[in-house]
Amino acid sequence: MPKAKYSWLNDIDFDLINTFKTIANPHLRKKIYKKFKNMNPTKERFEELKKWKPKTEVDKAYRYFVINRTAYSGIMNLPNWGFHPAKSVQPSKWGERINTAGEKIESNVLITCKSFEDVILSHSSRKVWLFVDPPYFKADQKRAYFHSFDIDDHLKLLKTLKRTEHLFCLTYDNCEEIKELYSWANIYEIEWRYHTANSNVTGRKMGKELIISNYQIF
Repeated sequence: MPKAKYSWLNDIDFDLINTFKTIANPHLRKKIYKKFKNMNPTKERFEELKKWKPKTEVDKAYRYFVINRTAYSGIMNLPNWGFHPAKSVQPSKWGERINTAGEKIESNVLITCKSFEDVILSHSSRKVWLFVDPPYFKADQKRAYFHSFDIDDHLKLLKTLKRTEHLFCLTYDNCEEIKELYSWANIYEIEWRYHTANSNVTGRKMGKELIISNYQIF
C-alpha cells in the first residue's frame, strides 16, 4: 500500500496524544531527547515517575514515554516494572526512536483526542483508509486499558463502522462473539508469538487475533 499523503492519528487517551504532539514538534522533541542522556532505568526511578505529576507538555510526554518503555508489555494502566538491561531497547536508542517517529508526523499529520465516531464518520473528498484498534472484547478491561470498552462501546463501534464511507481495517481478539457481530464483513484469523523483554522464544505465548475489513485483503 502506498504511503498516505495525509494522515490522522486519533486516540481518546490524552497523555498518549500529548506525547505524539510533543515529539511531532522539533523544538519540544529536542528537549525530551536531552532528558534521555545518561539515563539509567531503575525500578526505583520507575516508581518515582509513576507518582510524579508533571505540569508541562514536555515533562508529561517524557514521563509517559519512559514508563511505556520500562513497563511490562508497555501497559500504562497500573504499570509494573518490566525493563530488562540485556533485552529491552536501551535509553541511548530512545532519542533516535523519537526523532524517527517525530520526523514522520511533524507535517501532513493531524493529531487529535476525539471520539472514534468523529473520525470514522468524517467526510473526505479523498480516498480514505482507516486502521481501527479498539480494546479487546474479552480482555481484563480495568487492568489493560485506561479507557476501556463495555459492551455498549463495542456495539457503538460496530454500528459506526457499518455507516462509514471509508475503507477500514479493524483488529480484535479472536473470539466467537466478534466473529458473529462482524459476520457481514471480511474476517481473517492470524497468529503470532508475543514478545516481552523477560521471555524467551520457546516460552512465548501464541497470540490470536482477527483482522476485519470491508474490503478484500487476501
